[in-house]
Amino acid sequence: MDAQTVLVVEDEILIRFILADSLRDIGYQVLEAADGDEGLHILNSMQVVDLIVTDVRMPGDVDGMELTQRSKSLAPGRPVIVCSAHLYKSEAFPADEFLAKPYSIAALAETIERLIGDPWQKSSQAHSA
Repeated sequence: MDAQTVLVVEDEILIRFILADSLRDIGYQVLEAADGDEGLHILNSMQVVDLIVTDVRMPGDVDGMELTQRSKSLAPGRPVIVCSAHLYKSEAFPADEFLAKPYSIAALAETIERLIGDPWQKSSQAHSA
């Protein structure tokens, strides 16, 4: 059985690297996207994505909130965590969770586990795009 897959969408390369590396260390499979356009391309590619972690403000045509909305239209049960220093939790709908930047890897890992379980626990929900 494969580990659950998390899509990390973050335009700051160092932040994306730290997030992806930390989540891999925990046991998740990680896909990385440098912006919302690339994230949407991954979702449309039919790769299995169990959960999305996305920044809000990114270059390109698709920001984190639009990516969240498009993800929900493709797979309503797939959880999305929106992370931002420029947004309030009340503005993060339809995201499942909101983390204000800066946040700790422990807080992110706890949020992911609450939403989809540990890396090897497969959800009964259909999360593929």
